[in-house]
Amino acid sequence: MTTQFPVIDRRVISMRWGDMDAVGHLNNTYYFRYLEQVRIEWLQSLGYGIEPDAIGPVLASTSCTFRKQLTYPATLEITIELEKLGRSSLKLRHHFYRQDDPGTVYASAEVMLVWVDYKAEKSVPIPDPIREAILQAAPQA
Repeated sequence: MTTQFPVIDRRVISMRWGDMDAVGHLNNTYYFRYLEQVRIEWLQSLGYGIEPDAIGPVLASTSCTFRKQLTYPATLEITIELEKLGRSSLKLRHHFYRQDDPGTVYASAEVMLVWVDYKAEKSVPIPDPIREAILQAAPQA
């Protein structure tokens, strides 16, 4: 597995039978659900779950390029890679791999997160512990 951006985390997801579409491969909407799940798990591992009365990330943009179909059964490894770390925004790349085929990228995605005060609906700086965890995982950032 080689990536262009520093990998700050990796997460594993097992595909479910019901995640497939009518032609037998992973439904395109589930790529985005899986991305959401790996980001939420990553943030929770840093001690920052989503709390509606606090601050946290909102999704500013996302895209996914489907390279090779994913079929059930499969255990996927999805990377979280740092593309850009801003004051209040974080641009991430993700790559989807099958654990039984780790050299093949099945999909790649890009996500822009912006930290906000949910009640005030204004951007805020990314919390220092998250910034420090990112910089520790990707010191060249």
